[in-house]
Amino acid sequence: MGLSTSLNTAILGLNATQVGIGVVSQNVANAGTAGYVRRVVTTSDSLSGQTVGTQTTQVQRLLDKIVQHQLWQESAGAAYTSTRADMLASVDKLYGAPGSSTALDTIYNGFTSALQAFQNDPSSYSLRTSVLDSATQLAGRLNTLSDGVQSLRSQAESGIAAGVNKINDLLGALTTVNARIVGSPNDPALANLKDQRDLILSDLSQYMDIKTSEDARGSTSIVTSGGTQIFDGRPSVVFSFDARSGLSPDDQWSSNPAQRGVGTITMSNTTGGSLDAIANRTFRSGEIAALIEMRDTTLVQAQTQLDEIAAQLASALSDREIAGTAVTAGAATGFDVDLTGLQAGNKVTLDYAVTPGGATQRFTFVRVDSAASLPLPASAGGDANNRVVGIDFSGGPASVAAQMQTALGGGFTVSNTGSVLRIVDDGAAGTRDVKALTARPTATTLSSVGGSAELPFFVDSGASGGVFTGSYDNGSQTLGFAGRIQLNQALVADRSKLVAFEPTTAQGDTTRPKLLLDRLTQSQRAVTNRLGIDGSTATTNVTVSGLVQRVVSTQGQAVEAAKRLDEGQKVALAAIQSRFQETAQVSVDQEMATLIELQNAYAANARIISTVKEMMDVLMRV
Repeated sequence: MGLSTSLNTAILGLNATQVGIGVVSQNVANAGTAGYVRRVVTTSDSLSGQTVGTQTTQVQRLLDKIVQHQLWQESAGAAYTSTRADMLASVDKLYGAPGSSTALDTIYNGFTSALQAFQNDPSSYSLRTSVLDSATQLAGRLNTLSDGVQSLRSQAESGIAAGVNKINDLLGALTTVNARIVGSPNDPALANLKDQRDLILSDLSQYMDIKTSEDARGSTSIVTSGGTQIFDGRPSVVFSFDARSGLSPDDQWSSNPAQRGVGTITMSNTTGGSLDAIANRTFRSGEIAALIEMRDTTLVQAQTQLDEIAAQLASALSDREIAGTAVTAGAATGFDVDLTGLQAGNKVTLDYAVTPGGATQRFTFVRVDSAASLPLPASAGGDANNRVVGIDFSGGPASVAAQMQTALGGGFTVSNTGSVLRIVDDGAAGTRDVKALTARPTATTLSSVGGSAELPFFVDSGASGGVFTGSYDNGSQTLGFAGRIQLNQALVADRSKLVAFEPTTAQGDTTRPKLLLDRLTQSQRAVTNRLGIDGSTATTNVTVSGLVQRVVSTQGQAVEAAKRLDEGQKVALAAIQSRFQETAQVSVDQEMATLIELQNAYAANARIISTVKEMMDVLMRV
């Protein structure tokens, strides 16, 4: 090796060291910059003739791709759990802390306490006023809660719209950066461009779950966890959202555009085709998935629970229970019941047992006044032990009996005499045993000759006539009822009707006051499986008081569960972030150690150059 070769080798070493010092300087300067990934200089041996030197190849970003992909998945999960936890916390705040003055259970208990005191002294004007005031407060609280739930749904709607716009913006920015990476593979700023690209992908993972890949040119492709490709060098689809404002309980999502009352996310591809991203479950994690779930499932169920409380509250005080009269027809036994007074939404229940040894089961027949209202919506509830069937009364009593016979099938005989319905079992065959037949018409007046103790205590401010019957004609009357329930103002105008159900009723009579309290605190009510309380999927029998407590308890449990899930996801995210930062994050101490090594290398190469110069000077003087 000659002196010139030694000189060239030392110069190459100096150049490599200078690049290394520059990279260290850049690392230190960006130690706290979001999205910055630590750089290192990769060098290789350079062979020139018989001489081996050092050649700088490129500046590389130091990161673990597998861990980075896991980080984006966990980021989507964290955004999902955080969004759910935050919105459920808002619901919890809306309901109020259990036992607080504004909490639903506190206000409800205030109403039943007023009824208890009223029962002990029905003639007291002040106690009557207390009952009406507490009832007004309870109805008002249900109205407020319903409005609050719909406000949160509207917030979720706005959040989805903002998220969709952000996704389109991020995909547009990614297109620009990706094109520069592919078009300039030797650009000195390539590492910075890749940092920008990864920062965009990190932001994108907050809104949806993504999986990325990179081809030989360095171009990025993105698919969702469901397999939908959204980016391949440029956006594969454009997202759009037809946002709605001021959502109400009637406004719900449906795959049928004619029935949909809320916005949906549409993906339009480059060939002009489009797809409903919500119907196809494109969003399975991330902030948007959580907002969709809150808007279309969680908050809808919260509204359903409030509506059920309002419906049970009104029906418990207004629905009469007319027990059937026992009859026999040869060996068959059963009951007669008069259907006079039944209105749309009112029920007839048949309790029976499959013999021998079968448990008691129920058929619930619901009156509708138009065939267009059939079949009943899923919100009508029912399960294997309580089958809920809509019956069209528009064709008269004989048609009603025929429809019930079809619904019941073998083992029963259904007939009618005018408005009187008869259902008997199969007699000697012994496969069915009719236990009870009950009609449940709604009382529509406060007092009348021969009147009943039941009364329309709470009414529907949005219904014609105001009486709540649970009708399914022209849609479910129960849907959104929590926002419309109010105290019957006729009671405010004449407080005596809290006691007098007949003109001759004494003002100190306890019949109606006792019924009001018992119907709320003692009578069992059939609650449908659509409420999701206690995780139950079966019809549940519970008092109105019990229903209120269970709904409040279920809501609190949901909030705590969401909080725990979010905390667990944050732990998982922190763990994967720590793994990612082990390689990608800049450590100033480590950079200083590297700088010392580079300084020593630079000094050594400089010393070689100085020595070669001295030797060459000696040669020149010879």
